[in-house]
Amino acid sequence: MPPPPSNNPQTLTAHLLSLFPAHFTAATQTPFLRAAATNALPKPLLDKWLANDLLYMRAYIKLAGYLLQILDLPAAAAAARPAPAQEGNETEIADSISHRLVDWLVDALVNIRREERFFASVATKYNIDISLAASAPGTHASEVDDSLKIAGLRKFEALVGDLTSHDDGKMGEQQQQRVLPWLEGAVLFWATEKVYLTAWRWAAEQAGGAAVSAPQGGAEVLDVMKTEFIPNWTNDEFVEFVETLERIVNDGVREAVGGDQGKWEDVMRRAEGVWRRVLDAEADFWPEVAHV
Repeated sequence: MPPPPSNNPQTLTAHLLSLFPAHFTAATQTPFLRAAATNALPKPLLDKWLANDLLYMRAYIKLAGYLLQILDLPAAAAAARPAPAQEGNETEIADSISHRLVDWLVDALVNIRREERFFASVATKYNIDISLAASAPGTHASEVDDSLKIAGLRKFEALVGDLTSHDDGKMGEQQQQRVLPWLEGAVLFWATEKVYLTAWRWAAEQAGGAAVSAPQGGAEVLDVMKTEFIPNWTNDEFVEFVETLERIVNDGVREAVGGDQGKWEDVMRRAEGVWRRVLDAEADFWPEVAHV
């Protein structure tokens, strides 16, 4: 276990990225990603995967709501501090970690709703079916049978459920008493976004200069991933979105832990558990395809 941040410049996220390299590669470099980037996916598989990605957004919203609920915002207004010299005599607000995380979560919810509308627009434009089959008899109309979900989505939903479900309230009270009660949720968000960004950047590299293949199964050419989705998932705005959360997590850990070895070890243990489960879920989020 590495020493506390005060004695070691390594950040929490850098530490996590140093773990499980084989699992990280499995989650970010797959035949599915290569096939998506080179237009070699059969359309039915593309439709089903995009439908599952849309369902992922529901769990994303649930996790954001949970974090907003448990965040402990300071009672006092944020303190003002001198702005940089080039900005004259104005002052800027020194937001707390909690306020910064709230800002990020609000942006995340806005982004996820924009993403849902983007999916609907692209689906209409390219005749993509992003709805899974009707739910099982006796279930709510908005529910989707687990058998229709890819393994990675089921694992992600289970992870979110483990973090947000408290049967009798005792777990919630215990969570609030821990160092950084929002840690697991924020690490989950950062981990899934970091993996997603890395995966589609790798896919974009595979598409560079590659000849466009006819999709498997004789379907019509449908280069929607390369022209629509991959640019959306690798642009500068998304990079900054991921890096902003990374800074919040690392600053929050540094502020809360200081030089306390016990707190540092607790934070590492909790974050590592989430990181490992995210890598496992993300690896299974990419369906198997024939070698491309």
